[in-house]
Amino acid sequence: MSQRPLSPHLQIWRWGPHMLVSILHRATGDGMALVGLGVLVWWLGALASGPEAYDRFLAVMTSPIGWFVLVGLSWAFFTHLMSGLRHFVLDIGAGYELDTNRFWSVACPLLGVLFTIGFWAFIFWRDGGLF
Repeated sequence: MSQRPLSPHLQIWRWGPHMLVSILHRATGDGMALVGLGVLVWWLGALASGPEAYDRFLAVMTSPIGWFVLVGLSWAFFTHLMSGLRHFVLDIGAGYELDTNRFWSVACPLLGVLFTIGFWAFIFWRDGGLF
């Protein structure tokens, strides 16, 4: 019985950036599905309910908590997008070399942060403001 191979688990595998990207991919997808859907439904309901409801929605979404949610959703989107593109490349059979895989595993979250910063910079500086 002691000669049987061990099942792979966290005590055998070394932690690597590809594991973090996989976990981030799942977490950002769940976050967008749960939080993003709630914000989208609230926004659509506010649009349909009239100016007072929409003003209330804008007041909450332009508060510090609202900014945190919106920036977090955009970060989740861009991080999930980069990880999804990485998975697409892996699905076609490329990028399995250790150095290439490690590079893109580190680059995906960093690109997600850079695209989030670029997105919000564009939003803030176009036409002199947000609203």
